[in-house]
Amino acid sequence: MEKQCIVGSMMAEEHSAFVRHVGSTAIEGMPAKPIIDILVCPDRDVSLEDCIPDLERIGYRNLGECGRPGRYFLSSGEEPGKTFYLHLCYEDNPVAQDQLLFLEIMKESESLRAKYRYTKHLLECEYPDNREMYREMKGLFISGVLGGYRQALAHRT
Repeated sequence: MEKQCIVGSMMAEEHSAFVRHVGSTAIEGMPAKPIIDILVCPDRDVSLEDCIPDLERIGYRNLGECGRPGRYFLSSGEEPGKTFYLHLCYEDNPVAQDQLLFLEIMKESESLRAKYRYTKHLLECEYPDNREMYREMKGLFISGVLGGYRQALAHRT
């Protein structure tokens, strides 16, 4: 439903984009906050800044790049199951590439999914009231998985 709203708002301005559900809620059986992460990658002929008003019209708040150059972070909703985080960038942006690759790796590997579940559980216990530290430490796990995957690919060629 949310994907259709996003696509519809952009099409109203003749903007098109690749829209994909990413994040822990996109991985079957993965414990996750009740927040849906969505990656929106417009066509290159559309500026990211021109897409922001499209998304604001359907209730998203632009929070800027949040330390990730070339990626805008927008949010909508405050209720469990109705909260969305939107990552707006081009497909060749490292944020988009990392999100899509991590999702693909997790979907293909039960052992990595198990390690990720365990890591998330440990971090929730260790940092129950410190979301920033939880995110930072979870990011280290994700970076390690992505780095290991890319290193393995490099050795195969």
